[in-house]
Amino acid sequence: MLRSSTLTPALTILWAGVSLGGNIITAPAKFQVQSLTTVELLQVGRAQFAWLGIAEIAIAVGLVLALIVARQRPSWTLFVALVLLAVQQGIWQPALQARSDLMVAGGTPEESHLHLIFVVAEIAKFFLLLAAGSRLLAPRDERAQAI
Repeated sequence: MLRSSTLTPALTILWAGVSLGGNIITAPAKFQVQSLTTVELLQVGRAQFAWLGIAEIAIAVGLVLALIVARQRPSWTLFVALVLLAVQQGIWQPALQARSDLMVAGGTPEESHLHLIFVVAEIAKFFLLLAAGSRLLAPRDERAQAI
């Protein structure tokens, strides 16, 4: 069985990988498929983000539980990544879902920068998770000196 001291960096790096693969690479890549209509792409995207959200939440919950078991506090980078996930899943994702629903129904949503904000937050979350995972992998004496 993995110890919590091994589990926390592993889950953090896994989460960064899920974020990179699912949200940063795959999301825009599907729009390169010219044979799919915008409606079909939006429907694929909705399923993709629903499952990625479930995976990210499951990893984040596992990570928080591992930190509790290890009696560790999250670094500020990990804390901010957790907050970003909560905002993305609780506020931004439902708003983007509503925009997608409107487009699938044939409507035209109002101009919004929410999608761009979500993308920037996703990239920031990825780098925050890499930083947090690297810090967790560092020897204990180096962690004490880290920011």
